[in-house]
Amino acid sequence: MGKFLKVFSFYTIIYFIILLILIILIELTFGYWFNKYNFGPEMRGKRVQKIIFNNNSEKISFYKDFYGFRIKDENIHEKYDPSIIKVVFNGGSTSEEMFLNYDDTIVGNLNKFLKDDDLDIQIYNGAVSGKSLVGNINEFSKWFKNIPNFRPDVIVYYIGLNDRYLRKKERWHDYEIKKSFFENLYWHMTQKSILWELLKKVKNKYFHKEVLVDKYFTFSKEDLKELEKNKIIKHNEAKLLYKKSEITNNERIIIDNFKKNLRILKGKLNKWNIKPIFITQITNDINGDKILFFLNNELKDFCEMNNYFVIKLDEIIKEPLYNSFIDTAHTNKIGSKKIAKIIYPYISNFLSKNLINNNQ
Repeated sequence: MGKFLKVFSFYTIIYFIILLILIILIELTFGYWFNKYNFGPEMRGKRVQKIIFNNNSEKISFYKDFYGFRIKDENIHEKYDPSIIKVVFNGGSTSEEMFLNYDDTIVGNLNKFLKDDDLDIQIYNGAVSGKSLVGNINEFSKWFKNIPNFRPDVIVYYIGLNDRYLRKKERWHDYEIKKSFFENLYWHMTQKSILWELLKKVKNKYFHKEVLVDKYFTFSKEDLKELEKNKIIKHNEAKLLYKKSEITNNERIIIDNFKKNLRILKGKLNKWNIKPIFITQITNDINGDKILFFLNNELKDFCEMNNYFVIKLDEIIKEPLYNSFIDTAHTNKIGSKKIAKIIYPYISNFLSKNLINNNQ
């Protein structure tokens, strides 16, 4: 019996070694370890995603493609030519809008308007929920440079809300989280292993579960009714209101960091030869957030100083956006369509001048 166990153990080890060698050969031959699709571990959870949310009777489909852009259909593994991407819409959760179907998002509506106007332009959604201005800077080295032939002409930045807080730690959303050795190895595998990709395809096709969205929403129906009662604060009113209030030390640090990061972002844009469009952000009462008001002003000053195009949403909106928010910051399908309609003339005019006219 002992001899049998020794022989069995010996052959088991041999088979294991052969299997390990086969796996390594398969990975080196077909995996993404050394080829042009070599994405880093920071992209875990930011690309090749399929999530089906169940919002009571409505199902919401959320897809991110092979390169990390939110798309309308299920072709999340398609390796198309990224050189076709000329315009990117960027920001956090208010731009990614994972709890709305693609056509109901700001980007989805903008693309529909462009198509209706026979403008041969598609805007790609590069937003990541929680991403701040630091993430917009880091993604050039952690994400963009790993997309082959990716050279966008225009990036639309819808930013401000995620920069209202003091940064206390490094964040996954901003491509900067620290990982242990084993975490780093695991995250690398999720991005580079062909066997992992095949398992993910099987899971998405046969074992995919729907996610209930209730746990993501902190606002009740009563809260939403209270939102509707809030009067908006117009930009001129906000200037008088916040002029009287003092800026705290923490707020000064937040504003200074925002200014510094805008300057860093400018360097990245210049290096990549990208024309930016900036959009100031709002809350449900438009200018009701004090620190966001100051960040918006800094953004507008920055754009004026550098001759960048800015859409001053905080100044343009002078009437309440009724039935448009699911909380103080995120819009529902009605609100997203309203905002898309407001910013579309500015964006389409800019793209027509800087893309279509230049290519003729």
